[in-house]
Amino acid sequence: MRISGVGCLVVDYIYHDVDFSRPEASQYLSNDGINGVLVGEGNLLQQLEEHFQRPKEVIIRDMTGGRTPEKALGGVSVVTLISAAQLLSDCEDIEVFYHANIPNNELGRFALETIQATPLCTEFLRIVPGESVVTYALCGVDLSGKPSRTFLCYPTVHPSTALHVDQLDDGFYDSELTVFSCIQWEPEISRCLSSVLKKSKETGSITIVTTASDPMMRGRKKWVLGDGDQAYQYIDILIMNHDEALNYSGTDDLDGAAGYFKSFPAIEGVLITNGRLPTYVYARGGLSLPWEGFVPTAGAIDRDKEQGILPVGDTVGCGDNFCGGVVASIARQLRERSGKIDLVEACIIGNLSGGITSTTIGGVFKERYSGEKRAVMNRYLADYRRQVAEPL
Repeated sequence: MRISGVGCLVVDYIYHDVDFSRPEASQYLSNDGINGVLVGEGNLLQQLEEHFQRPKEVIIRDMTGGRTPEKALGGVSVVTLISAAQLLSDCEDIEVFYHANIPNNELGRFALETIQATPLCTEFLRIVPGESVVTYALCGVDLSGKPSRTFLCYPTVHPSTALHVDQLDDGFYDSELTVFSCIQWEPEISRCLSSVLKKSKETGSITIVTTASDPMMRGRKKWVLGDGDQAYQYIDILIMNHDEALNYSGTDDLDGAAGYFKSFPAIEGVLITNGRLPTYVYARGGLSLPWEGFVPTAGAIDRDKEQGILPVGDTVGCGDNFCGGVVASIARQLRERSGKIDLVEACIIGNLSGGITSTTIGGVFKERYSGEKRAVMNRYLADYRRQVAEPL
């Protein structure tokens, strides 16, 4: 089996213990939902520099209190696919490929070395002349005291390294699963997303689309996915967080968002996460077992972190690892049986994958041995399945 994915790759500079209530930081917070920093979301540095008439170095220093960051591989797509590859590392007949261009510079080499230490296949990673893009991840608690991470970024693929459609080979489209993550940051692919999805569907691939906060859409009532709503006609599984679901649907609540996505007959499943709150799952019943409801998060992981049984990391990349867990579960289900996909089971693996990532720094769970992440997950799997089976 072949899984192929496309989407953004960045290097994260991660700052911990950021206190957004400090006057030096709070002066940059948005009062109107358009200008300034939205905590917990992606924020374009260029807009912040223009609005506050200050360089990024000053804004980042003020918001972080001058802390020294940690460097880590980030980016929605590569982290999603690494997570899937880690959870499938015991399946020798499943390969996970990432399609991207990586700049031939220091940060590009750091990214490549990080990827090479994981089970992700690198055959379609091309080293090209170009520039890297850095995202500044500010980790702390939001103004209500909940754990949060806030991103300050530029568009996360530099034009010099943008992937072009003709770089997607026949093997990409022939994959059993094709995964499109935060596709707005791969502008050339995003501009023709519908046709790429359509071609994947025509070869029998199951198409999975995951989204991320899009600061370029700030101020719009309804966000645009790829080249428009026609893209939804070719999506099998759609994964978003709560805020993204409201923004991409242009609705005001979860019921409205779910109804909007369910109105596209091609969409087989929808998963909408909401931090530590239960995940909404909808399965139409074609490719999947029909189901609609909420799946609680794995409380045992949070309890074990509080008790010191598990280390405490940050929330960077937890959503991406959720997506990777869903991809891995779907792939394993297709491999092990010919029946319909169980999206509740996929959500269970996704929630465990995301929760386990909160025990490490950055979005990539750095395995000390092959299969470590899967082994940690398996410690919680049986009890968590029982938890999910209980009424909410």
